[in-house]
Amino acid sequence: MIDKMRQLETFARAGWFARGVVYCLLAYLALTGAGASDASPQGVFRSVQDMPAGKWLLGLLALGLALYGAYRVYSAALDSEGKGDDAKGIAVRIGYAASGFAHFFLAYAAIRLAAGQPSGGDGETEQRAAGMMLDIPLGQTILGALGVAFLAAAAHQLIKAWTTEFMEDMAAGAPRWVVPVGRAGLVARAVVFATIGVSLLSAGWFGAAGEVKGLGDALYSLTDHPELYSLVAIGLFMFGVHSFVDARWRRIRNEDMVSVLKARAARR
Repeated sequence: MIDKMRQLETFARAGWFARGVVYCLLAYLALTGAGASDASPQGVFRSVQDMPAGKWLLGLLALGLALYGAYRVYSAALDSEGKGDDAKGIAVRIGYAASGFAHFFLAYAAIRLAAGQPSGGDGETEQRAAGMMLDIPLGQTILGALGVAFLAAAAHQLIKAWTTEFMEDMAAGAPRWVVPVGRAGLVARAVVFATIGVSLLSAGWFGAAGEVKGLGDALYSLTDHPELYSLVAIGLFMFGVHSFVDARWRRIRNEDMVSVLKARAARR
């Protein structure tokens, strides 16, 4: 039983590195035509599996994604990044928690594939979940709200790209090229998030679970506009590079979880 998290930094840096691998390989699949219709996290996992020692590499990738998920949930629960308890801070921390659980899901998908269990195509899981949600009371409203949340996340990515606020967490030694690379990556991510958000709104409005898009489906839907598709794919590659930069130069508060919990309990 681990009762302290003094190695938070290891969690975070391993996770950012794994995220960088996923985004760079996803962009590679999209740009090379080696699997444009399969340019998704699941497609990345299948590509890794086909490499020499692929199952071991896939297991390491899953571990990194799980560690990043743990770091994000930790950040949300204990506010390790100092976002605060006001409305904006709470919103950011909810986003961290959602990101954490999303990366747990990706890690689970990678482990399943490494264990020889079939992996569904990108979007299939999301569509099944949306179908189940539509069967419950207020399901369409919930899907619509999720769509709005993705659109808000897309707007937040654009704001971060415009203001370069992501540089506030970088160590002083970070190279200057981090700014344009980070901006391009965040803009590309905003386009993908907006596409997913619109698909959720459409599913909620029309009650059609098949409208819901995952990351790969959102990217592939841009192929009708080749220039935009290429720019977004390049941007996602740059976001992967930016993740590697985070793994190397991001400043991380390496606090003891137990101490933080005790301090919070004492204040209450």
